Amino acid sequence: MKHFIWDFDGMLFDTYPHTLAAFCETCRRFGVPFTEEEVFAHLKVTVWDALAFYGFTEEMTAAFYSIENDLDFSPPGKPYPMIPQILEQIVNNGGKNYLYTHRDRVAVQYLERYGLWGLFADAVTRELGFPHKPAPDAIEYLARKHNLPKGDCLMLGDRLIDIGAGRSAGVRTCLFDEFGDLPETPCDYRVHRTEELAELVGR
Repeated sequence: MKHFIWDFDGMLFDTYPHTLAAFCETCRRFGVPFTEEEVFAHLKVTVWDALAFYGFTEEMTAAFYSIENDLDFSPPGKPYPMIPQILEQIVNNGGKNYLYTHRDRVAVQYLERYGLWGLFADAVTRELGFPHKPAPDAIEYLARKHNLPKGDCLMLGDRLIDIGAGRSAGVRTCLFDEFGDLPETPCDYRVHRTEELAELVGR
């Protein structure tokens, strides 16, 4: 495989602790009862699932994103171990990395902060307005724009919607099942640690 389409949160970057802390802080500010375990379970589905479950208003949602988009809010998001090396390995082997995230350009800011943005050929972020995953539209867009053979593309993500988008677009899929909580998800490849991912990419 030569073309790797990466989800951001929970795949490239370990941002769940950061997002969880931001969500819980928002709940505290607005007096919303919560448990961290319950919040995390909903965030693992999607952020929108958590927002809906806790009945966030527009004001609360804006407050959450204000906190969550602060790259220095503790604990900060950071690349998973070996991700920088994996991305560089792909480029050195003649491959290309692409970003596909529901985040806005904050995802690019994260990559820039860690010196990784130069390893990406293109990015699809919220600003482009594509339908949310598992819709295949954004992957189809990247394939058309860069003339990507679908049989040579791999969509990598940690959630059902990431894998669903890849399957709907007709590309191969890799599930990063870090917590081992998606055993029934159909995918072409499944890894639980980035060390396994490095082996997969190096094949």
